[in-house]
Amino acid sequence: MSTFDIILHPTDFSEDSERAFQLACSVARDQFASMVVVHVLSPETLPQRETDEIAIDEALPIVSECHEHFCRMKAQAGEIPISFRIVRGYSVGAILNVAHEENADLIVIASHHHNRFHLQVHGSVAEGLLRQTHCPVLVLRHPAASPSPATLPLDVQKS
Repeated sequence: MSTFDIILHPTDFSEDSERAFQLACSVARDQFASMVVVHVLSPETLPQRETDEIAIDEALPIVSECHEHFCRMKAQAGEIPISFRIVRGYSVGAILNVAHEENADLIVIASHHHNRFHLQVHGSVAEGLLRQTHCPVLVLRHPAASPSPATLPLDVQKS
């Protein structure tokens, strides 16, 4: 089994992400790893600027909210070495950039329960990471996303 030194956890502060954070903490404790938590602010959530400035204005209310979430997460992580990042961009690309910059050995992310139409139109961040990242991705499925026995292939169904 390979060891993980740096675990990256992308979060949107949802309940699903909270469960994935707990899983990431568990893996970090078992592996004596450090964690990097990243929250991506899409360009649509930030005010338009006349320059191509990439810095995020710390005075924005959304940034203050992120820091409040980060403080709670830090307390939950206990002794795990943990750092937090807020980046701007589009989810998959921004997460991949952070994973590369931080030399992440593992990404732990939640999969949200979306209907097929949503996934066809918007895609899945977890799926995008699975397809493009340089390191393993651990995806924690939403409890409601479990397939019912009627949708499983016949060789997997219980008799």
